[in-house]
Amino acid sequence: VWDVETGRELGALQGHTNRVCGVALSGDGRRAVSASDDQTLKVWDVETGRELRALQGHTGSVYGVALSGDGRRAVSASDDQTLKVWDVETGRELRTLQGHTGSVYGVALSGDGRRAASASEDHMLKVWDVETGRELGSLQRHTGTVRCVVLRRDGRRAVSASLDRTLKVWDVETGREVRTLQGHTSGVNGVALSGDGRRAVSASLDRKLKVWDVEAGRELRTLHGHIMAVNGVAFSGDGRRAVSASSDRTLKVWDVETGRELGALEGHAGAVQGVALSGDGRFAVSASSDRTLKVWDVETGRELRTLQGHTGSVNGVALSGDGRRAASASGDQTLKVWDVETGCELGALEGHAGAVQGVALSGDGRFAVSASWDQTLKMWDVETGEVTATFTCDGAASCCAFVGGRIVAGDAGGHVHFLRLEEPKREN
Repeated sequence: VWDVETGRELGALQGHTNRVCGVALSGDGRRAVSASDDQTLKVWDVETGRELRALQGHTGSVYGVALSGDGRRAVSASDDQTLKVWDVETGRELRTLQGHTGSVYGVALSGDGRRAASASEDHMLKVWDVETGRELGSLQRHTGTVRCVVLRRDGRRAVSASLDRTLKVWDVETGREVRTLQGHTSGVNGVALSGDGRRAVSASLDRKLKVWDVEAGRELRTLHGHIMAVNGVAFSGDGRRAVSASSDRTLKVWDVETGRELGALEGHAGAVQGVALSGDGRFAVSASSDRTLKVWDVETGRELRTLQGHTGSVNGVALSGDGRRAASASGDQTLKVWDVETGCELGALEGHAGAVQGVALSGDGRFAVSASWDQTLKMWDVETGEVTATFTCDGAASCCAFVGGRIVAGDAGGHVHFLRLEEPKREN
């Protein structure tokens, strides 16, 4: 026990027969509860250093413990894959919380002691009702880099694609995972949503695309045709057509309802990293490792023009709502803004200190959001080229989406970040 102000040791609490892994203090500082590899918890009188009682019941190491504000309840986390709720005064076990499939490493309690959150080796965070022992929900991050994220038009749902071979559907308001879409046999590089948000198409390293019923979490069909990894995909506004981008240097146009390949767009000299479709689905813009973007007539398959200017791989592209402006993200650490009709570069957005992996545009094309290996997201005023906001991620930022005042981004650590833009408060 330490005096925090002076750094002086006040006393030692001895009694465990193995490593002590965690400790929690009551609100008034008079009681402490410790968690140990000896499979027990101990309750201590902090003033005297006396052990008051032992809490026994776990069959594995106890890694963590949390105390309610009044010090009457404790919740413990154990290697035996359970949490236990204890009456601290009597030492009685009140209930066991079961649901994790791996060691439980940590636990936290809400201020009123009614809710607990646990963290486990199974990559899950679980939320519990402490009184009933009922699991209220699970929060699971991806276990691989998040390669792509898209937002539904109303901003209430997001879908992320990860190298862990899964897609996840998220409630943007709460950050809660709604469901996981499984079926790819390798990492998922890209995902696109239909205009109504009911269908998704995913692009994978397994050379396939899959069409999903987002609400049901059901795979509807698989699209075969690419001979190398599929890196990105875009949906037409009516949800009838999709265009995919592949490392085989081609783009393919698909009938989503039948799964039939309608045509191939050929012309890039390197892997095609991403693609964006105009709202009416009539033209597409592709981004390639050959350092160029190309504009295509989707109906005829004809290349309309090439956008040149980047000095590194072009990793992503986004279109404004009216299809007149495009923004590109590059390994040369810059973004560029383009006039799609003329192919002219309108400006460069500079400020990242690492490769820019993803970009999203506001509907009116006035603002852009970028994701970079420098672990930041940046928001840009496209007209002035100025950075208006920066957000630091937990790892290299790999993708982003932007609808209205909401931004969703993914990073290399498997995290999905939910951000809301707010107007700065004005002083009276």
